[in-house]
Amino acid sequence: DICRDPYTCKGHADSCLSLLCSCCRAEKLIAGLGGEKSRWTAAASRLGQEYVQLTGDVLLAAAQIAYLGAFTSTYRSDCLHGWVEACQARGIPCSDRFKLNVVLSDPVKVRQWNIWGLPKDDFSTENAIAIDAGRRWPLCIDPQGLANKWVRNMEKDAGLLVIKLTDANFLRT
Repeated sequence: DICRDPYTCKGHADSCLSLLCSCCRAEKLIAGLGGEKSRWTAAASRLGQEYVQLTGDVLLAAAQIAYLGAFTSTYRSDCLHGWVEACQARGIPCSDRFKLNVVLSDPVKVRQWNIWGLPKDDFSTENAIAIDAGRRWPLCIDPQGLANKWVRNMEKDAGLLVIKLTDANFLRT
């Protein structure tokens, strides 16, 4: 159909031009999101692998909290390595390089702990996770006073009352 009215023709041309611009923007958007597809695919694959390994990782996390709290990081690492091998030998899927920080930590909570004075090393973070997730009262052997500072800052808003054996009102508190 040939357009005889110049105003109608101009309207059709404008609509074609806007459609062409929309197609151009859509192509740019799709091209820009092309990298996102690969990133989302990789993330979905990683999450699927973590889901498969979840059972063994939670088993190892519970074992570390229950049994390894009092030991050095070297001994913990040796035990966990043996436990990972034992899980894999029995067909229990778990991470090859298990880390408690990866399984049970909340990055926001760990960051807040660091602000309150918890050292940023893995050993301290593992201990803090064990204190936070464990059901038992922790015994903190703390020659440098770092755990003392961390607990005081963490529980300041909860009204923590600090007493010493030498306080005169020790038995009344």
